[in-house]
Amino acid sequence: MQPTAPRRREPLEPHRSWWSRFLDFMELDSPEGRWGLGLVVGLLIIGFWPLLLLAVLDVSGTPRKVLVALGPASICLGLALLILVCGHRYGESLRWSRGQAWGLAALFLGLGLLGGVGLWFSES
Repeated sequence: MQPTAPRRREPLEPHRSWWSRFLDFMELDSPEGRWGLGLVVGLLIIGFWPLLLLAVLDVSGTPRKVLVALGPASICLGLALLILVCGHRYGESLRWSRGQAWGLAALFLGLGLLGGVGLWFSES
């Protein structure tokens, strides 16, 4: 029997949480990735706070109408902000002019306002 070389012990990686493994898998562990993740989470909070509040609170009458009408308006506001940020940061690579980015953001704001007004008058 021939002698075998001693095994080298590989250094163990420090235990990483499921969240850090998820961020690594989604390639969000860089500063730019974390900034993008923060942007999306912030915009989701801006967009869906009225609907979350409506789900938690038991309101009726005018406060209910306001929260229902603010739902699509705030979601579209969040999307318009996302379009403006992406247009500012990545407009050249997306081949967007500033006018196109502002026009698309205005389109989303208009859709949100029309949706909010429609829901305001349909809520009885």
